[in-house]
Amino acid sequence: HPRMLSAQLLALQPHALRPALTPTRRGSSFWSEPWTEPLLFQSAWRMTLDIQSGGARLAVPLEITFSDEPVASGDFRWTVEEPTCCPARRLLASAGAFVGPKGEVSVEARPGGWLAEPPDRCGRSALRFYIDFPDGAQRNGAALPPGRAFFRAACWDGAQLRQFEAEASAVRAELDALGAAAEASASLGQSAERAEAAVPSERRQLLEYQLEIIERSMPDERGVLPGPGDLQMAAGGELSIKTDGVANMWGLISSNFDTIGGFAFAPIRPAGAEVS
Repeated sequence: HPRMLSAQLLALQPHALRPALTPTRRGSSFWSEPWTEPLLFQSAWRMTLDIQSGGARLAVPLEITFSDEPVASGDFRWTVEEPTCCPARRLLASAGAFVGPKGEVSVEARPGGWLAEPPDRCGRSALRFYIDFPDGAQRNGAALPPGRAFFRAACWDGAQLRQFEAEASAVRAELDALGAAAEASASLGQSAERAEAAVPSERRQLLEYQLEIIERSMPDERGVLPGPGDLQMAAGGELSIKTDGVANMWGLISSNFDTIGGFAFAPIRPAGAEVS
């Protein structure tokens, strides 16, 4: 029944599928557990910036550390939608380097900020951070402009990620079974009405929508890397810069971002290890 199906689909909306909230205070809001942010404290990662343009490529490796030191108020503001739920932390960054036509080129990197947003229904937390590159970098036609670069990735609570990966597999298996039943009905020459009765479309639609919601929060084709505790870190993400101008009153109305490349992660030190 269409009305019943609508109610079932509404119940599958991401906000309705959140785990039960627990009284864990984060800024001005209460969010579900487990919270992945503390697992990142003092963990260090090697990351490689990857910018390509017109056949040219700029790859800059550097190291970052997710400090638990708070960032001064306002220092982390990169969009008007900055969440108030997540106090920003200081991100430590080493200088990067790459080999240019005249030899090794150093890329200065200054400390930035980071935050992990509240986890969604599959334990996925959006991980956002920025680093300041006062001089930028350029190799052939690929360039990292001077200024602030913004990065977006994700991390997951491992237990929840495994739970919903298993759920997605079960949904796919049921969809495959429904498809096989429909093919069998068609091969027997049954009418469309009888085939529909054998394979209810409402059930199929519900499963397809359920799978779509889960897959939105799953890791992409780059996969994940094991982190401290049971944290699972996205193996890479997007690199963007601000492109404010006259059209948006230089960021007074809203901020414009252009994605100019990506980056890849690799762990180098677990959380809790001493920071030099």
